[in-house]
Amino acid sequence: MSILHSLLTTTAVLQLAGFWIVPQSLAQTSKSNEILASKNANYDSTHLANELNRLQNIVKQNSVPISLDKAIVIGITNNPELLQAFGSIQQYEWSLIAAQRRWYPQLQLSNGSPFIGYSWGTYINNQYGMRGNRDSSTTLSSNSLYSTKKNQSFLLQPGAIVSWNFIDPTRKPDINAVSESLKQQKLLFNVSTRSLILNLQQSYYGIQSGQQLINSFKQIYEINKQQLKMLEAQKNIGMATVLDVEQTKSQLFTQLSQLVSYTQEYIKQTALLAEYLALPPGQLAIPSDPAALAGSWSETLQETLKNALQQREEILASLAAAESAQWRGIASIRSYLPVFQLMGTGSLNFSNGYPYVPVDDDPGSAYHWTRTWTATVGIGFSWSLFDGGINAANAQSFYAQSRQQKAQAAQTELTVVRQVRNSFAEMQTSRVAIASAQRAYESAKLAQEVARVRWAAGVGDITSVVQTIQQLSIAAQQSSQAILSYNNAVAELYRYSATWPGSTEKDVQMRLRMMRNPSSNPKNSSLMP
Repeated sequence: MSILHSLLTTTAVLQLAGFWIVPQSLAQTSKSNEILASKNANYDSTHLANELNRLQNIVKQNSVPISLDKAIVIGITNNPELLQAFGSIQQYEWSLIAAQRRWYPQLQLSNGSPFIGYSWGTYINNQYGMRGNRDSSTTLSSNSLYSTKKNQSFLLQPGAIVSWNFIDPTRKPDINAVSESLKQQKLLFNVSTRSLILNLQQSYYGIQSGQQLINSFKQIYEINKQQLKMLEAQKNIGMATVLDVEQTKSQLFTQLSQLVSYTQEYIKQTALLAEYLALPPGQLAIPSDPAALAGSWSETLQETLKNALQQREEILASLAAAESAQWRGIASIRSYLPVFQLMGTGSLNFSNGYPYVPVDDDPGSAYHWTRTWTATVGIGFSWSLFDGGINAANAQSFYAQSRQQKAQAAQTELTVVRQVRNSFAEMQTSRVAIASAQRAYESAKLAQEVARVRWAAGVGDITSVVQTIQQLSIAAQQSSQAILSYNNAVAELYRYSATWPGSTEKDVQMRLRMMRNPSSNPKNSSLMP
């Protein structure tokens, strides 16, 4: 039952990876349902192996063989994770430009109220207090005590203000803070790129290892299958027992289950590689070369540690973030200092109309216009003497953030040392493991051949045959794992020492140019010709 469940699970993985061309009859057929529903079904190992081969062929038919170098180039060129990291770089580049432009003078247009338009007014004067003045020798009439006047004007009132902060204590710290933040984002872009390359390499090596295991266990499966046929034939004539047959059959299905597991992992790794390469749905890439030792590492452990501590972008990014926070704290403290500026203003006030005349009178000759030009120039300043301690508190907050980033850099250094030591040790031990596993595989292969010959000659037992075949399976696993561990360790040493493998640095620079000018470099993620 477990083998069938694994086969259906593998089919589901293919569909999730984008293979909608997988026949639905393979995933959900009445035949499969009948097999799963029947607890006493007599499974045919050949049928199960054929179904497994069918799944493997689906992957190969929709895959393009590529080399590791080409896979890295495609991943660097197409993966949107790098575009996301580059967006952060552009964000801080413009922030730096904005901070640097604080050196420029500012021009502001201003106006009266309104800038251009009309003004009307009515003036009423009622001297009602004069009516009760008995000391007055003149009798005042109501008309002389009460008067109304009007005015009307057409107005034009433009103005301009030019200012330049030639002494601003916060300007330079702000520029330095943004500059360090930009430096941090560039370093983090390299971190994303190096991680992508490592993921590509490990996925590529994982596919190679999976294919190696599949090929090895197919051979072992065929050996067991032939052995089982011989036992069943001997059982029919009484030369073999039920125990002999079932023992071999149990081993056959156990190895078939392992083959299913390796196929599942193989399909998952191909889907993962397609994700890193940003391939279209339904398209995969597989290694063009079989599993083998890929590259080497010539530096000593001490040289590797030295380079890693000097070059790792994670450490440098934390230090850049610490510097940025430190400068922001300085800017907050300096906001208490005065800002001196050179200022100039100019304005025009034009009025055309008449002043206050009696409401009932015709303005007549009272119409006139006036025009006034005014201009000022000089030095001014602004000084925030007290804000309740807000900026001082903000400065302490930035200083604490700076200390936190420096502590993070120190912690990252410890992590880097651990990563380099682990990968270096894994590389060295894998070299020994490869030699040992290869010798073990050769000996196990010869042992099972001898055991089968002895059993066929009647001087050996089936238990020895089963044991030697099991040893061959273990040796095949160990050989594949040793090669995979070595390749991963070398790839990790490049990553953890911040060293670009091969010509990848040129590929990264090319991708940066493409992202800065995307119109002239259209994206093409397809591997198909």
